[in-house]
Amino acid sequence: MSEDHVLYTKENGIGIVTLNRPEKLNAMTHAMLHRIHLLIEEIKQDDEVRAVILTANGRAFSAGTDISDDAKPPPEADVFAARMKTSTASRATTWFFNDIPKPVIAAINGVAVGVGSELILHCDIRIAAESARFGQVFVLRGIVPDTAAGTYLLPRLVGMSKACELIFSGEIIDAREMLRIGLVSQVVPDDELMNAARAMAAKVSVGAPLAVRMCKQLLYMGLERTMESHQVTSRSYLETCFKTEDFKEGIESFFEKRPPRWQGR
Repeated sequence: MSEDHVLYTKENGIGIVTLNRPEKLNAMTHAMLHRIHLLIEEIKQDDEVRAVILTANGRAFSAGTDISDDAKPPPEADVFAARMKTSTASRATTWFFNDIPKPVIAAINGVAVGVGSELILHCDIRIAAESARFGQVFVLRGIVPDTAAGTYLLPRLVGMSKACELIFSGEIIDAREMLRIGLVSQVVPDDELMNAARAMAAKVSVGAPLAVRMCKQLLYMGLERTMESHQVTSRSYLETCFKTEDFKEGIESFFEKRPPRWQGR
């Protein structure tokens, strides 16, 4: 059943993950989270996939966690739940999309609240449909953001003051406000959302795969490091790039005035 509620397709080097429980506004169940975890592991190992789009069917991106009786975890999710409980702090959120070493784009249609809002924060780039809404509504349910994205990533995206306002109040904001505060990079008509997401995926897939992977790692490492330590790691990554076939191809294609043919090594 979780396969029906979280769909996965590939097209032209783009992996598309679609939440597909529209009758429940894509409220997340344990089985759906387990399915997402398995898909992330699959995508990480698939060299054919150069970028990923996360979106949803229906009039909502996700209304949050399904707290109804039919959302109890199935037996196959037991191992996943145990793994989550025993994760160290540094690995607690790696079942979300920022653990994929490729660009991940959230294509947000309709409301994204609760864990739905956390899902899009874990993506690298966010594009909103005009119908999009965003809300960190956790305090209205008596809890804190459940994957820490709200308290860790949100202030880095919109600033501490705005993050505090959104989290303390549980306010739900519209697409234009999401754009104004820098939470999303584009707002498009609903019927153009997937075209915009595909265009963005193509745009961020033109570079050498290894270089893009390293850039993503460095960007997230930089959230919690000093500039000095980050420079050391960056220099190490740069030296690794110099030894790759893709670096050689990048230089040759520049001088030969042709598109590069990346090999991923």
